[in-house]
Amino acid sequence: MSGRVSEGQGEAKGQTTARARADEPRAAARLGPLPRPLALVILGVWALVTLVALVQLIQLDRASSLWSGALDSLVPEVHRASEGRPLVLLRALPDGLESADGPGDDDPSDPRTILDEAAFAIEEALGEERVPLAPPRTEITRWLDAHALYLLPIETHDALAERLSDARMLAEVQGLDARLTSPLFSVSGEQPRRDPLGVHELAKGEAGRLGHVAEAPGSHGPQVSASGDLIAASGDRALIALRSDRTANELRAELEAAVDGLPVSVALIDPRLSEAALATQLRRDAATAIVACCAGLILALSIVVRRVVPVLVMGLGLASVWVWLAWAGVGLELESLGGLGLGGLGLPSVALSILVLGFGCDAGLRVHELGARGWAGTLVVAGALAPLALSPYPLWQRWALWWALACLAAALIMRLVVPALVELLPSSPADSEWRRRGLRPKPIAALAVLVCVGLSAAGAWAAPQLPYRSAARLPVTELDPHERELIEHFFDPTMIVTASTTPAAPDEQTSFDTPAAAALDAAAETAAQLAVLVPDTARRVDTPGSFVLPRAELEARKQALAKLKLDDRMAALHELLVDQGLRAEAFAEFVRGATDIEDLPSAQAALDGPLGPWISAYLVGEGEEVELRARVELRGHDGLPRAALSAAQLAELPSLRGPAIAAMVDAREFDRRLGVVVVAGLWLTAFLVWLGTGSLGIALAAALVGVACEGGVLLGLSLLGQSTGPHLVPALVLVGAGAGLTGARACRIAARTEAQAGTESGTQSGPGTRPLLLGAACPIIAAAALLSSAQPLWRELGLAVGIGGVLGCGLGLFAAPGLASLFARLRRPAKPEVSS
Repeated sequence: MSGRVSEGQGEAKGQTTARARADEPRAAARLGPLPRPLALVILGVWALVTLVALVQLIQLDRASSLWSGALDSLVPEVHRASEGRPLVLLRALPDGLESADGPGDDDPSDPRTILDEAAFAIEEALGEERVPLAPPRTEITRWLDAHALYLLPIETHDALAERLSDARMLAEVQGLDARLTSPLFSVSGEQPRRDPLGVHELAKGEAGRLGHVAEAPGSHGPQVSASGDLIAASGDRALIALRSDRTANELRAELEAAVDGLPVSVALIDPRLSEAALATQLRRDAATAIVACCAGLILALSIVVRRVVPVLVMGLGLASVWVWLAWAGVGLELESLGGLGLGGLGLPSVALSILVLGFGCDAGLRVHELGARGWAGTLVVAGALAPLALSPYPLWQRWALWWALACLAAALIMRLVVPALVELLPSSPADSEWRRRGLRPKPIAALAVLVCVGLSAAGAWAAPQLPYRSAARLPVTELDPHERELIEHFFDPTMIVTASTTPAAPDEQTSFDTPAAAALDAAAETAAQLAVLVPDTARRVDTPGSFVLPRAELEARKQALAKLKLDDRMAALHELLVDQGLRAEAFAEFVRGATDIEDLPSAQAALDGPLGPWISAYLVGEGEEVELRARVELRGHDGLPRAALSAAQLAELPSLRGPAIAAMVDAREFDRRLGVVVVAGLWLTAFLVWLGTGSLGIALAAALVGVACEGGVLLGLSLLGQSTGPHLVPALVLVGAGAGLTGARACRIAARTEAQAGTESGTQSGPGTRPLLLGAACPIIAAAALLSSAQPLWRELGLAVGIGGVLGCGLGLFAAPGLASLFARLRRPAKPEVSS
């Protein structure tokens, strides 16, 4: 018996050896799945492209062009801050105030005096590069005094006529005489020579539209200095605006030299400095996160595959995918082609590029349960972010394309380059033990329905509880302390919105001397419309249009003033002043301004007058294409306005542009926008699963598992005190697609296991759940790399994807087969009853 067995074994061994020898020429003619010549060509092209891309990335990194510190990539371009003016923050040092006996205008140790000296020194050093943030107080006074009566609305003319009566003027002059002779007059701050009749009291209701650009005296808001800078309410800080094309380092050096010797600290707040600092952080933190992700993936693959060379080759292939993605998105400079380029690897882009490594492993694990050679599964991963094209966020719209290209490139490299390269290198066979017994998905319909419905309902409950974060306020490691001072003592730059004004029609410009005058005249109406926002919605409206009146209103007020016979009234005032023993010449400026009603506060007069240099800072464009931009500081916090304006209210106002307006609209529409993207992603996943499996039940099960997984992520974020917003939209779409793909594959494994269990042999063949589990674990590893990074935004994205990956793995293995079996029973026709 034993001899027969030995003889049979020898014969079988000989047949095996002969078969192996016969297959050697055939195997030698191929590398991986391709003929050897074609495989060598593809390997050469892959190596060449990777090398070229790597060299260019190194050059971009040295030129500081690879990383981007811009934080407004998710804000629609129309609402991005167009003006990145450098700001100078001055702070009076405590050492310079120790000798102060008390504050006063003439006290050299008074912080306001010190700040005025520093501001004057900066103006002397920088010249025209220093621009006022608000109209200088002296120019405001001269302009308002010269046109005091014109700035009164027609509704106040009855009260003005009463003040110009003989009896009222006599009472005012007598009271004026008493105040001038009082010993307290010198410290009262009154200026009766500018307004002996108290006419300005009639304009109190016009605050916000008649040049009152500063907060009311005594408020907690910043005040306007005599030179047009902003002074903090505390009095020890000043803010100066610059307009310069020089580099930030050059400006900083000249500023420090200008205030050398003065007891002040100077800080330059420049968007370019902030972006450069964040880009430096990204360069350091991205390298750490990418290395951590690759190390985690290689470790997981090594534990399962247990072959060194194949695992290292797969890691090399994934690294080449990242190099290709970064080079194509940044190095090719595709911004001119409809804005297709990434424009530098910014904070959100780096996070998605790391997630590409985790999801890109799927194609190399030979999990081919969906479609021929697993093409449906590859398309599900590649199309996971395609619904982002429906969102209003510019960067996510571009990533809808780049994610698909990166995943397809990863699939090609994993299926063509990696097998060929493994066979070229000396190594042991790279056949991992997929056939080992793994988890066996068992359909439990009742439990699957209960879990999916529960998680979906919990997610629907948790979604409104999550606080919204503006796209303009992406979390960073640490806010610059000077920027924090700017927000605390002056204003939040993200809360500044603009309203552009252009002449209504080209033919109307012919009645003005210059296009700038036409734009300023139109801005007067815009200023009146924006004034309704103060003080509830906005802190201040900063526009030159608040100092002039539209031409039509000017003519109406001129006619109304003519009826008051101002020449006779001013002559009577002159006589009253003389009769009371006052020097009438001291009040000549007021009398002259009130008498000359031909001197109109028109747009051209404002441009030609003392306010001209300040107004020019608000004009944008040249020649006939000129517009005037008003600035409105909204009340709010962290880039989100406190008072949300409805769509109807926004339609009634001039067109407002700015990150705060984008955040206001997005906060109102976010639930709807997120719902559109999520539904589109689930539909696409279900459609591709249906094409790959031909089973509508499995497709529906994949979609429902995706919904439950996204609901579980929202619930988890709510319990952990996280926020939602545009930055988390890709994470939700990714976990939905990943859960659906895992569920569809688990359904196929469960169906094959059930079919094989019904055969006579009862043996199981084909890959089990081990490659499925590894494929689901790779995105979790990438999410863990983000979760352990230094950037708060990456940690939030990693947390969401990690929660979704764990839930998707569990729901896909245990809930999806139960749902698929339930749908199969519902579609199965009832058996006809057999009559007895």
